[in-house]
Amino acid sequence: MSEILPAPNLPQPNGYGPITARQLYERTFALLREDFKLFFGIVLVVIGVEIVVGVVLGLGGVWTRHTGAAGPIAKVLFLLPIVLVGGVLIYLFTQIIQGALFFATRSKLTGPPLSVGEACQMAAARLGRIVGISALVALRMFGYMILFYLAMTIMLAIAVASLGGPTHFAAQLQQYAASPAPAGVYLLAVLFGLVFLLGYLAFLLWLVARYALSVPACLAEDLTVTNAIRRSIRLSARSRGRIYAVLAGAFCLWIAVTLLTVPVQLLMGAAMGAHAHHVSHGAAFLGLLLAAFRMVVSGILIAFMGVATTLCYYDLRARKEGFGAVSSWNDDGAGSLIAPDASPLLNPDVTL
Repeated sequence: MSEILPAPNLPQPNGYGPITARQLYERTFALLREDFKLFFGIVLVVIGVEIVVGVVLGLGGVWTRHTGAAGPIAKVLFLLPIVLVGGVLIYLFTQIIQGALFFATRSKLTGPPLSVGEACQMAAARLGRIVGISALVALRMFGYMILFYLAMTIMLAIAVASLGGPTHFAAQLQQYAASPAPAGVYLLAVLFGLVFLLGYLAFLLWLVARYALSVPACLAEDLTVTNAIRRSIRLSARSRGRIYAVLAGAFCLWIAVTLLTVPVQLLMGAAMGAHAHHVSHGAAFLGLLLAAFRMVVSGILIAFMGVATTLCYYDLRARKEGFGAVSSWNDDGAGSLIAPDASPLLNPDVTL
């Protein structure tokens, strides 16, 4: 059955798409700027949970140090339940936030407007399916990564065999260990490492893009876990350019923030370790400031990914199915949007 939708609040005939990668970025940042309180307020929910868990862990560590009666094993046994419960809470709230960002983005496109609580409540009502998608996607990615490492191992075995076999290769390694190796050997090792790293990153990017639309598809079309994953694969097939652009942008920002903050934190950790009894309040404050900065940036990245993947989902539906196309015009120039039934793409007998 066709789904009648209101026109999105965007200045073009079909506001759902198609859009270019540049337009995707522009619309994502425009939505974030337009209602920053809504999107960052949603992200603050999981950040708040992370802060609470961190404070509880910190207080637990302080308590075990000051009691003096607890040894290393007792300390681990005391903190382990807190770590497990805190990890589960953070994971569940992260899944809720993922769904809430989709509903918040959809509300900005079509209305009616949602509050932070309403978006989170709508996502929490579908938490089981979101968690199921997350778990099944993680299991699939784990299997694919095993295949990738197996392929790399086979390639390495072929390379070793071409150099004379394991025995000859081991003898060469011992010879290089006893005397400086030629520059060509180091160059070859570096090239192999770069090929492995680039192949790993490209394969991981392909995997993430393959399943990136699973949650939007599930929530928008009320699909089961397996059908939502299949829907993501079919929608993104041969059309992952915008998803790659989103993931590449988020990855580059994360790398930049990591390169900026981690060296400072490592230097501070080394200084605090060398002068454990003379740690200044300024150093402690700087450490907290860096941690807060990374947490805020991570929150912005989560909001960016939630909005951008939702726009990618609707863009691909507009491209491949004519989703949101104006089917008729009234005398006053207003039109209605028809969302075609996507059931032909959800054949459970298709093996993917």
